[in-house]
Amino acid sequence: MKTNFSKNEIPEISKKILDKVLKIKNKKAKVLAFSGDLGSGKTTITQELAKQLDIKENIISPTFVIMKIYNINPNSKYYFNFKKLIHIDAYRLESSSELLKIGWQKITEDKDNIIIVEWPEKVEDCLDEDACWVKLGHIDEETRVFEF
Repeated sequence: MKTNFSKNEIPEISKKILDKVLKIKNKKAKVLAFSGDLGSGKTTITQELAKQLDIKENIISPTFVIMKIYNINPNSKYYFNFKKLIHIDAYRLESSSELLKIGWQKITEDKDNIIIVEWPEKVEDCLDEDACWVKLGHIDEETRVFEF
């Protein structure tokens, strides 16, 4: 599915992404792979997804810390599905082995995690085939495109 969207449509796009993630049938973490150029909306959509999951903390790209973990509010309608949002920015990683060193194996084994990986191309060989790839791009200053 390929769709153009503007900033005011991000909540709707985020709901579609969550709906797709909930359809993944596995017994481990659900992984979203957000691919796209700088400024294409990866972190903005992550912020909206966190809002949908009822996370109250301010979500910023973990470019320098690589990974941030957020607890999902127990009152969230998604709490039955997920307990933690793990946000990873792989931009500064040189290889997949660096992702493994920060605990990738452990966090992906926990079915209560939803994991968002920005710049997944850098660590693609760590991602399972059931990862949900979301490709983002620029159309113009006001419009972006996403495909998943």
